[in-house]
Amino acid sequence: MFRFDGIRLTKWTPLAGGSLPNAAIRSVLGARNGSLYVATEAGVARITNGRIYSYPESLRWAGPLLEDDQGRVSTGDWGNPSNSSTLCSIGETHLSCQGMKDGFGCMYGYSLASEKAGSIWIGSDQGICRWRENALPENYLLPSHGRSEHTVLAMAVDKEGSIWGGISTTGQGAGLLKLTGKEWKTFVTPQVDGRKLAVRSLSTDSSGDLWIGTESQGLYRLSGGKLEHFATTDGLSGDAVKQIFEDREHTLWVVTDRGIDSFHDLPVISFTSREGLSGAPNQLTTSRSGDVWIGASHTLNLLHNQQFFHFTDPFLKREIHYLFSDSHDRIWVGAGQQLLLYEHGRFTPVTDRYGDRVGEVIEMEEDSRHRLWASVQNLADQRGNALIRIQDLRVAESFSSSALADRQIMNVLAPEPGGGLWVAGYSHGLYRFRNGKFDQIKPDGFDGRIADMTSDPDGALWIATPQAAIRYMNGRAQAIKTSNGLPCENVLSVINDRVGAHWLFMQCGILRIRDSEISRWWSNATSQLTITAFTLSDGALPRLRGERPFFSSDGRLWSVNGSSLQMIDPKRLPSNALPPPVHIEHLLVGHTDHPLVGSPTLPVSPQVVEVDYAGLSYVAPAKVRFRYQLAGHDREWTDSGTRRQAFYNDLSPGYYTFRVIACNNDGVWNTQQATIGFMIPPAWYQTIWFKLLCVVVAAMLAYSLYQFRIRQYATMLKVRFDERIEERTRLARDLHDTLLQTIQGSKMVADNALERPNDSARMHKALDLVSTWLERATLEGRAALNSLRSSTVDTNDLAAAFRHAAEDCRIGSTIQVSHALTGTSSDMHPIVRDEIYRIGYEAINNACVHSGGSLMTVELTYNHNVQLRIRDNGKGIGEKTLQSGKTGHFGLEGMRERADRIGAKLSVCTAPDGTEVNLLVPGSVVFKTYRPTKRSQLLKMFAIGRNSPRHTSSGGGAHN
Repeated sequence: MFRFDGIRLTKWTPLAGGSLPNAAIRSVLGARNGSLYVATEAGVARITNGRIYSYPESLRWAGPLLEDDQGRVSTGDWGNPSNSSTLCSIGETHLSCQGMKDGFGCMYGYSLASEKAGSIWIGSDQGICRWRENALPENYLLPSHGRSEHTVLAMAVDKEGSIWGGISTTGQGAGLLKLTGKEWKTFVTPQVDGRKLAVRSLSTDSSGDLWIGTESQGLYRLSGGKLEHFATTDGLSGDAVKQIFEDREHTLWVVTDRGIDSFHDLPVISFTSREGLSGAPNQLTTSRSGDVWIGASHTLNLLHNQQFFHFTDPFLKREIHYLFSDSHDRIWVGAGQQLLLYEHGRFTPVTDRYGDRVGEVIEMEEDSRHRLWASVQNLADQRGNALIRIQDLRVAESFSSSALADRQIMNVLAPEPGGGLWVAGYSHGLYRFRNGKFDQIKPDGFDGRIADMTSDPDGALWIATPQAAIRYMNGRAQAIKTSNGLPCENVLSVINDRVGAHWLFMQCGILRIRDSEISRWWSNATSQLTITAFTLSDGALPRLRGERPFFSSDGRLWSVNGSSLQMIDPKRLPSNALPPPVHIEHLLVGHTDHPLVGSPTLPVSPQVVEVDYAGLSYVAPAKVRFRYQLAGHDREWTDSGTRRQAFYNDLSPGYYTFRVIACNNDGVWNTQQATIGFMIPPAWYQTIWFKLLCVVVAAMLAYSLYQFRIRQYATMLKVRFDERIEERTRLARDLHDTLLQTIQGSKMVADNALERPNDSARMHKALDLVSTWLERATLEGRAALNSLRSSTVDTNDLAAAFRHAAEDCRIGSTIQVSHALTGTSSDMHPIVRDEIYRIGYEAINNACVHSGGSLMTVELTYNHNVQLRIRDNGKGIGEKTLQSGKTGHFGLEGMRERADRIGAKLSVCTAPDGTEVNLLVPGSVVFKTYRPTKRSQLLKMFAIGRNSPRHTSSGGGAHN
């Protein structure tokens, strides 16, 4: 069993635990209460809300199913004679069957039909029986007197209450039967011979017509006493019709041996040779009298009072390729190389000034002064294409197409308000023809191909192009495009119905746009237009050629497409007022279908949740539109157009309700939503306990960060305190290296003078020197206080600074000093330069004061680094003093602290014959602009596992 939603055919699968009595299904019935009854070869079942109830009574072959006007459901039985049940009433839980023992003359119930009065007719191979409540069954013999090969397989009751029966064989007493009085007879009229119809199925539609399905002759419709035939040659899927059914929208469904067909009234009605045309139509025009003229090959067809007439003539030896009707209702026919006037039943040719044929007619038009013009090819006195004016069946004027760009053929003409014509070139270009002159016009720059042109009463010109429909008026042009709502681009014609709408003929269908919509669009070129589209599902066949459509005087719109004549009657368009029921078909997660009963629980963290739904309107299923909303996720309804799936890929845990509504082909929306609720459980990381754990962890992390910040703040305070201590230490060191050294030197001078207190000259000289040194101490003290903001050495000339330091040191000392300078100084960082100076000054002062030597050498080398070497030939430094310094003195310790601060390498080597202080400062530290050598880069690259250099010392002696 399959379910069809108008688009898709889906195999039905029962819910888990449910099954039908048998897989061989005989018939199905959709009851008005929403239940589906299924008759199988082993019994009857009822499906309600997806759940199956199988009736306990066993039927050999459950037959046809029927619901009468009171809602009672019945079935017949095709079982064996030992257990025959002619008619069974299907209740809520049981079947109530009657048979021959209850007075029925029919052993089996092969077909059923009900009357409004509540009686049921049963067709059998023994005859036809009638059941009425609280009455004995009525039995009727067949015209064939019960021959077994004549079985009544179809029954129907028409709108007038007539009872019809059908036998699947032909001949006397068989075929189509009708109850006449109290006797069944074969239906035979001058128009219909029921004996020739092998009837397999019968059905009456809402309009009262009787539809007859045959064993192998196709489908017939009996309407108004006339029999209309449909077979595979007319598009029917098969000629063996098994069942006929009309749905709630009055669509008739026909089941054949090869498929399923649907019949319903279409907005676009087609006429072919079946309706009386002489052949495939290719030209069309209408007259003011309401007649429709059609050109079909070599025959002129006239549709008058719903009847076709055919006209042939020797002049029509060539195919009719153009038709035109003028304001006097004269019909002009283009055939071969001539133009003919059809009037009063005669064809008269139009000639040029020489009496010759005018050539092949491309287009004709009548201007606002009622002058008749034609574009012709191969006019005798014109090369190529020409525009001619016709008067009294002769060419009154002619104008060559040479005035057009590229000498194009003038393929489209339209009246121009000033009494002239609009002329379109075959490949491109629009021209205004007035007073014998062609002026090219480019509406909004358009210079492309024009398929057709028509003029409105207000003077507006509509231009149909392969890209859009252009309206041109008073020098202004504006195009209706796909961005305005057109379903495709290729516009073939635009025509005004003069009653409030314009019609666009396109490759994808026929469109109607209200004039109010066009006015709104004319004011705003970006407007989205409300459009009524007639497509293939409405009967509109694509046009194979570009023939212009026409309105007849009764308001009907006519067109030809090379295979049929088509008509739309805007006043009598079929309407569908029934809102479509909506059904949710599938709930899918990762291609896994979930049950639609209750509120299913989906997997955790679904990647994509898909909901498939259908709108059950079968008139034009492709035009059914939908809106849906997922409560718990969507704030607004989503207009999905004709799409029948909804997808969600961002659903978090929770409960959701999916709602969907639909509208039919006429835009009627239903108000009863189809809904399905489902639950998405949380993953472990989406549960409440995990979120609480995250909150706890976050709180602990915040507390840890707080503690870390507190410790960081404490460390920062400690650093600040250490900086203060270090600053005090540095200040003490600076005072030692400057002020205290000077004061100590002053003390030594004073002590030297006191050794000979009676030597006034020596005393005077000593006091003078003490005064000078105390002045220097004052300056050095002030310099120490300002050392945080100023540099001790004002320039980059460290050599000069060391030379001055040595000269000061020699005052009161007999040591000799030699200086050596290698390289050239570069711009140095002031702080680093000061530290180098302080270390060198301390080493020079120590050599002068404590070494007791007679010679000191100061060597300063500039290369990629700065190297300072100071040697003396004194008595050296003691081991203890070298390691920890002299008690109460900070000279050696201060030198090491300064070297560490600037990342320099300081080594002090001592021996009994002297001391050497070596300071190496990296160039990357001391110089403001430093370029390392390739060797240093390579050494740095391959220096794996090396330790940082450490200060080394050796020797003994005293040191400050």
